[in-house]
Amino acid sequence: MFSNRIKKLINKLKNSSANKEVSKAENSEEKNYNSETEQKDEEIFQDVYNLIDNFMKTTPTPLFNNIEIETVNRCNGTCSFCPVNKNQDPREYKKMPEELFEKIIKELKEINYNGAIALHSNNEPLLDKEICNYANYARKELPNSYIYLYTNGTLLTIDKFCELITNLDLLVIDNYNDNIQFIEPVKEIFNYCIQHPELKKKVRIDMRLQNQILTSRGGQSDNRDEILTLKSSCLLPFNKIVVQPDGRIPLCCCDPLEKLF
Repeated sequence: MFSNRIKKLINKLKNSSANKEVSKAENSEEKNYNSETEQKDEEIFQDVYNLIDNFMKTTPTPLFNNIEIETVNRCNGTCSFCPVNKNQDPREYKKMPEELFEKIIKELKEINYNGAIALHSNNEPLLDKEICNYANYARKELPNSYIYLYTNGTLLTIDKFCELITNLDLLVIDNYNDNIQFIEPVKEIFNYCIQHPELKKKVRIDMRLQNQILTSRGGQSDNRDEILTLKSSCLLPFNKIVVQPDGRIPLCCCDPLEKLF
């Protein structure tokens, strides 16, 4: 019940953000947001408040519907918006033991979990040579779960792609290039998918700017000077759980350095 309501609310938030970007482009200053946009924002904040209030009053507490499993805490990207890019990652290197990954999946199976499983978090998952085996294990043990993975595509080959995609519901490739051009490995995957249209629903390639200014990541993103204060609580701690390579659980996916919890 809560998972469907959260999905609807997230879509509403996305639409609101899109409206804001259009408004910014047309007016260039936030003060020119029209009253209709502000009213929609207030409605969304009230929806968030009501959803969390109902969540806290429900017994037993509703289960999370999304889990991120970070099997290695490293990325080979240099994105300036990310607090753990390879040029400034302060974290001690950690790789998840195979036994821990299997334990997580088995425990999810014990509670009949059928939500989403992300085989990534604040990392490049293909840096873990076992990632294809983990995807296969998760699919075998949790056939009704939605398994997906985000990658920057730099380490993808056709063979690796084919091995991985078999056990995924969705593979998202963030093609980071400030000139909005395909990097070579992603170009190969794109051409392969053109030749295999049955993969259309399982593969998404997003053209991304490497130095884009995004959210503040809970105040941890170095390339964003302005940090906006939320008018309501964030939904992520209520519907998503993140497991780091050593089994620790941060507040959410926007807290890779565990500064918020």
